[in-house]
Amino acid sequence: MVISSNLEKEPEKAPHKTPADLTRRGFIGAAAALAAVASPTASAQSPARDASQKSPPILDLADWSYSFIGVEHATLARGTICNGMQMFVERFIPTNVVHPYSIVLIHGGWGQGSDWFSAPDSEPKATARRGWAQLLLEQGYKVYVVDRPGQGRNPYFPWTHGYFDEKAPTLEATARAMKSDVNDPAVLQAVASMGQPMANNAVTQNVWRTRGAMLLDQIGPAILMTHGDGAVFAWVTAQERPQLVKGIVAVEPPANSANGLDLSKLKQLPVAIVGAEPTNTSAASLRQAGSMVEEIRGDGPMMIWEKSNREALAPILTWMQQHETGVTISRTTDPHPNRESTALKLADQGCFWVGGQRKSMPYGTVVTGQQYVQYMIPAQRRYRYPVVMIHGGGGQGTHMMGIGGRPGWVHYFVQAGYAVYWVDRPGFGRSPYHPDTLGPSHLRNVPAIEGLVQSTAVFNTAQWPGIGGMNDPLVDQFMACEVGNVSDEAYHSDLAWAGGAELLDRIGPCILLTHAFGGFWGWGVTDRRPNLVKAIMAMEINSNPFVGQFRWGLTAAPMTFDPPVTDVSQFRFVEKAEAPDSPIPHVSPYKLQAEPAHKWKNLQGMPVGWLTSEFGGGGSPVAQVDFLKQVGCAAEMLRLRDFGIHGNGNLMLLEKNNHEVFTVIRDWLDRKVGRA
Repeated sequence: MVISSNLEKEPEKAPHKTPADLTRRGFIGAAAALAAVASPTASAQSPARDASQKSPPILDLADWSYSFIGVEHATLARGTICNGMQMFVERFIPTNVVHPYSIVLIHGGWGQGSDWFSAPDSEPKATARRGWAQLLLEQGYKVYVVDRPGQGRNPYFPWTHGYFDEKAPTLEATARAMKSDVNDPAVLQAVASMGQPMANNAVTQNVWRTRGAMLLDQIGPAILMTHGDGAVFAWVTAQERPQLVKGIVAVEPPANSANGLDLSKLKQLPVAIVGAEPTNTSAASLRQAGSMVEEIRGDGPMMIWEKSNREALAPILTWMQQHETGVTISRTTDPHPNRESTALKLADQGCFWVGGQRKSMPYGTVVTGQQYVQYMIPAQRRYRYPVVMIHGGGGQGTHMMGIGGRPGWVHYFVQAGYAVYWVDRPGFGRSPYHPDTLGPSHLRNVPAIEGLVQSTAVFNTAQWPGIGGMNDPLVDQFMACEVGNVSDEAYHSDLAWAGGAELLDRIGPCILLTHAFGGFWGWGVTDRRPNLVKAIMAMEINSNPFVGQFRWGLTAAPMTFDPPVTDVSQFRFVEKAEAPDSPIPHVSPYKLQAEPAHKWKNLQGMPVGWLTSEFGGGGSPVAQVDFLKQVGCAAEMLRLRDFGIHGNGNLMLLEKNNHEVFTVIRDWLDRKVGRA
């Protein structure tokens, strides 16, 4: 089944053009027809949608999830870690699959998979313009978005990937590429996404080749769509799995990206070279190898982000449809179906960055402190206030997205009718790290797997969904995203709080949901935007009050106290013994302020739920709740055992009964915040 444009339906008015004649100008008039949506609300036969329509089509997903492909271990003196060669893949499967081949989106250069999600805008909003990933979903394609090894959600490890480039990406260079002004917020958004790539050499190409082949072995025949030097990933993957690569669309590939490669297995492979230049030396090399190369004119290297990105995609859609004619759509049944649904019906989904600050370097202006925000807005919102989720420790936003194809709390909240935003804190996940932007204070020590496997609080719990132990594939999936915690927690807090305040300014009143070390984010952001936080759900937040770097109570950086506190020496303490019914009664005594206590001026009466399992977090739940009450929060401890839920550890958001735990959170929010 093929979606046809009006040009194809009415040949007498618009004669068929060969792909070599395709230009963006010639297809702008057909863009609306090509944007017909493959969904229950707009089928392939639906009337054409005006491309300028403000409300984009519903994204009806049968499955949304992720996995790390090709996880491997490295044995060090201090223990076993992931060696950094894994590849992150986020999948979006529409309910109504219209096309026979999946699309694999491969970023280039300093980019990451988020390049395909949203186009950077000059005007900050609660949502961003749709990227090509969503536009392809609108058309009924199965979409797989890749973060190349060492980039995006795959941590960059200098000891395996190579040291960082001498210079970080600059606003000046990016502004020139985008043909924009260096002060344009869209340019800052673009630079905020840029992370250090691995060097393009034979070793790296072998990593790309093998991981690309592993992905295709899982998903079957696909068209590879690339940006920039992501084309090299496609060429080598096609060498490895020529029978599974049904076409390659290379958007603005480097002129020589195919030169020097063995292209003999790409004979008869359909290839579209999309770019502003009419010729490309890679095209010549591919033609010489026997590939069926066609060239499509575009408007330059940033066409996937331009305001006309929908129109820019139109001729590519036509080219792909021409190469799928007569192919039967495969509707195979998953032999290992999920026990729970990962389906979502979305009004929108995308990403943006908050908290990016300009930092002058001798070679130009770089961006520091940015935080990646991914969001999903349900088609039917049942709750007024969105939920903002903050990951813990050395992880990233994948903690909120489930594991092993199982649904996570993003799924559950969206399915319940909440809009959801989840964050990668500065230097984690899709918030890139470079020594020039964040400095050595953000260098981490990746945790060894052995200690976590043995802990009864992490993988060795009754509710962990995997087999446990060093050979557990789900342990590998979790560890693939880990980089360890920050060194300077006060510096990290200042950056994270600034970005959090910016996020709330964009989206308005909301609920904060924080996990483990991420708890500090909720306290400090609420302190800065108290009128925009309706409640805080804190899950097993780390540390007792006034311990280690948390010199200000539960934070490493100052909060607003009443009476004011200008130095930590002004606090006076008393020691309290652990309560007999504490979730972990073996914890030693803890500190509280001596009365009269300094209050958190901006959190008076703030509803706070402190959720704990038998594990109890990295400190005493009783100590934290006592501290929160003393500073004026309306804090309440929620013990899972009191709800008949047992066997959980610190990763309750990923464990077998994570949906059951979610219901405890949802019910508490219904009582404290409601739906209005």
